[in-house]
Amino acid sequence: MRKVLSVCFVLFLLTGCWDKVELNEISIVTGIAIEKGEKDKFLVTVETINAPQLSADQPGSGTPVITFQEEGNSLAELSERMNIGLSRKLIYSHTRIIVIDEILAKEGVGDILDFLERTGEFRNDFNILITRGTKASDIVKTTYPLELVPSIKVHKQIEVYLEEWGGDPYVRLTDFISSLTSKGRHPVTSAVSIEGKPEAGKSIDQNSKTELDATVIISGLSIFKKDKLIGFLSPEEARDYLWTQGLNRTSLTVPCNMEGEEKSDSYLDIRVINSHSDVKVKDKHGNITITVAISGEAKIQGTQCRKNLEKIETYHKHEEALNKYVEEKISRTIKKMQEDYHADIFGFGEVFYRSSPKKFKEVEDDWDRLFSEAEVKINSNYHIKRSGIRNKSFLSDESVTD
Repeated sequence: MRKVLSVCFVLFLLTGCWDKVELNEISIVTGIAIEKGEKDKFLVTVETINAPQLSADQPGSGTPVITFQEEGNSLAELSERMNIGLSRKLIYSHTRIIVIDEILAKEGVGDILDFLERTGEFRNDFNILITRGTKASDIVKTTYPLELVPSIKVHKQIEVYLEEWGGDPYVRLTDFISSLTSKGRHPVTSAVSIEGKPEAGKSIDQNSKTELDATVIISGLSIFKKDKLIGFLSPEEARDYLWTQGLNRTSLTVPCNMEGEEKSDSYLDIRVINSHSDVKVKDKHGNITITVAISGEAKIQGTQCRKNLEKIETYHKHEEALNKYVEEKISRTIKKMQEDYHADIFGFGEVFYRSSPKKFKEVEDDWDRLFSEAEVKINSNYHIKRSGIRNKSFLSDESVTD
């Protein structure tokens, strides 16, 4: 009897394959585009991988991805109904980008976010993108020679862009929802558009061209008030926003003349190699003062300035020019948010709440107005540590000694 029970117990533990799913029975979704439907509330486009065409050992002659569109009033139902035109079960856990059309985003993205958070089918590592001047479905259909899957191309493009230049806020689903529900911060996320002819970019022939007919570009930052899109910032302004959040690395082109001198066509090429930001918010009798301190290290990558880099005074002057340039850029972008949008996307309200929770509770419903009227001070303190692999440039004017 003991032997029989032991065998039955072992057999019970070996029943793990009852819900197996073979790879040739599923399709992996890498990108989703959500637009406003013509008849129903949503028009959803899914991009799925055609795996045999991506094989290095047995490459096929077909398309590497397949897209399919369907209209409906519920994203949950649409995600399950896609098999009206696709043969395999769709797996959403490897989705790389979710693109929301600009027109739909202006009406509100709350329903979309609720579905994405509630369903449990998605991870928290995909990019949420808003289109700017183009259709969301065109983003997941625009091909690229070096990356056969359009959505993976855009995902990698944003990762490298953030690492090398710093123009992406790295917003994930939980970040967006956290900002949306916060009283002291409004959500932001990257904006994308297509440079060229969108229709030409959908052709598989583009993968064999050296000059692309269309390419997806990161076109700045999309700004939300609650769950509604209210406007955009340029790529330069997006970086100004990131400076207040703790931008890591970036490159700058700083004019040589910064101290009221005549405008020059000469520039200093600066690479910021590490950076830190510190924000303080003070309330004095109802007057809000916001101080943003930026600090870090930089190096010279190139110079058109005819100044002797063998002298410490030259570095001091370049540091002054760099810091003034950074302060002016960040101040201009914050002022734009105060005057044009009246929306705190920087999280200054959250900083105020952490330092003075009782005071913030008293003004949280009126924070956007207080932010718009606040005095903002930017203090930049970058130090230039290196000048590349040489000091004085062979282009230097020997007669210049200061």
